[in-house]
Amino acid sequence: MEPVLREGDELARLEYEARAKPEEAVATLEQWMARQPDDSARRLEALRLLGGLRITLGQPEAAEAVLQQIQALARAGATPLRRDASVAAACLQADLMRDGGSLAKADEPLEEAMRQVDEQTALPLHMSCLVIHAAVEENLGHFDVAVRLTQEALRLVDRGQPWRRSALLNGLAYTYYRAGQLTRARQLNDEAKTLAQASEDWVSLADAMTVESILLSAAGQEGAALQALTQSIEFARRAGDARSEAMGLANLSDHYLRQGNNHQALLQSQQALPLARRLHSTEIEQLANLNAGLALIAMHRKDEGLPRVREVLDQQRRADEVASQAEGLADLAHYLERAGYLSEALQVYREQRAIAEQAFQRSQQRALVELQESFEAERRRHERDLLTDDNQLKEEALRQTELRFKLWALVMAGVVMAVLLLALLHRRMRATQQALSSVNERLKVQSEQDPLTGLANRRHFQRRMAQGEDAQGTLYLLDLDHFKRINDHHGHAGGDVVLIEVAHRLQAVLREEDVVVRWGGEEFMILVPGEGGESAELLAQRLLTALASVPVIVGPTRLAVTASIGFASFPLQPQQLEVPWSMAIDLVDAAMYIAKTQGRHRAVGLRRLPAADLEEVARRMSDLEKAWRRGEVELVEIHGPDVVGQTP
Repeated sequence: MEPVLREGDELARLEYEARAKPEEAVATLEQWMARQPDDSARRLEALRLLGGLRITLGQPEAAEAVLQQIQALARAGATPLRRDASVAAACLQADLMRDGGSLAKADEPLEEAMRQVDEQTALPLHMSCLVIHAAVEENLGHFDVAVRLTQEALRLVDRGQPWRRSALLNGLAYTYYRAGQLTRARQLNDEAKTLAQASEDWVSLADAMTVESILLSAAGQEGAALQALTQSIEFARRAGDARSEAMGLANLSDHYLRQGNNHQALLQSQQALPLARRLHSTEIEQLANLNAGLALIAMHRKDEGLPRVREVLDQQRRADEVASQAEGLADLAHYLERAGYLSEALQVYREQRAIAEQAFQRSQQRALVELQESFEAERRRHERDLLTDDNQLKEEALRQTELRFKLWALVMAGVVMAVLLLALLHRRMRATQQALSSVNERLKVQSEQDPLTGLANRRHFQRRMAQGEDAQGTLYLLDLDHFKRINDHHGHAGGDVVLIEVAHRLQAVLREEDVVVRWGGEEFMILVPGEGGESAELLAQRLLTALASVPVIVGPTRLAVTASIGFASFPLQPQQLEVPWSMAIDLVDAAMYIAKTQGRHRAVGLRRLPAADLEEVARRMSDLEKAWRRGEVELVEIHGPDVVGQTP
């Protein structure tokens, strides 16, 4: 079915058809442009569309040539066109950087373009810039900004273009999925699918079914996910959309990986790769290579698979794709561990934590800055109001001076009114400042609290660490066993139930002065002030018992939840050696990893680490298990109780 378009809107029709057949659209578009005046608004819109298609087709040199034509219009075109041409040039330049360069650099021209956009800017151009900007922010890990930009684009969509609205809703659903908001993602994707079905838009349906398969997989419904993915590929073929078909094949390999069918996953990746290369799609090629590498690792062919995965991760790092890089590292660590490459898995887990922390800090800093800016804007507005009122008072005083000999009574009344008004304005200013101070304080508390569990977060613990250079007290690092399996079988909602219950159980065991932190994902950090020794080991036993003795209820299922714990008391025994917080965390992390390699559902504590200085500590910590086997350190191993209920 053709899209519903305004009469004579050839460019909108071309853009609709270009989604499935960009090569044909480019040829038609160039013929159409030859009939348009060189400096018309329609030609500028055609150039914008042509530049985007050249990037889609993997033709950066041709896209650069289009960019130069748009820049020429920005410099010397008809006066009404120049600002739109400048906006179009900045957005196309950012799209080129996004496709083959640095996302961080792409952000700069986009910010410049957004500053020039107003109600006079052509709507298709405004929407295009918003979509490009949202894609950049999403891959930088700024999901909140990406959502805001996509919602702004949705408000601009012509109701006569349901295909465009469906595409934006689909993109918004995927952003919400990456941000962990699965319920909202499902609602938006259902709306996108309904619009696509009503207009028999096979390209949009293929996209909607792809996201639906991802959401079903996240909910643990792998059978339904495979069915949705198969439908997506069928819709793509019906539309003649080779790109969506190639993406579907790459996603199929991801499905077979999760199912443990590694040979089929490798086969699907190999089928997707030549298609991706023929289409010049970096995104699909990276996904296919990543899945192929993970499949090879799972088949115990690490020497073949690991370089392929690392190449993809390096490409994402160079492009500043923080979110994709963190997701790829998490997958790599999981498959290395599952294949028995434990030391490599530990190293990758640490890399992933560092990247996740980077993304977290960027997101938190941006959110804090935006909130602070909003309060500052409100404060400045109040100051402008006060200044205006003050100017009015001065004018009134001048008028009163001119009439002072005749109107003394009115002068006195004016003075009284002025004093009252100034007092009122002063009170308003003080109230505003107090409100701002209160909001800032609440903002500080919220920025250091995990929204799901209500526990302190990593930022809070880092602030505490900054208050003292060396570690003091007993530090525990707790990691829930097989948590990915819980998410796979019961969905992220089930995983959230488990995390909330674990937080409650930890708080029930600990004292008020103890600090319990959601360190990230399924990891929790606990700091107990005071001396360690036997009491530290008893607390480790109590923590294991509190988690495992009673199953967690998730819907109709009783889940046994266990954890692996690493712990140590500081200063280090027997020399009472002071160590910095960063080294203390690495020590308990290494002890926790030994607990996992020894069979999970246990705690491993560091009793004694004889060392004269920090360099010696670092050498032994680099392979703590070997140092333990050689008798260079003394560890204690504490087993958890018998587990109640069903395993996930």
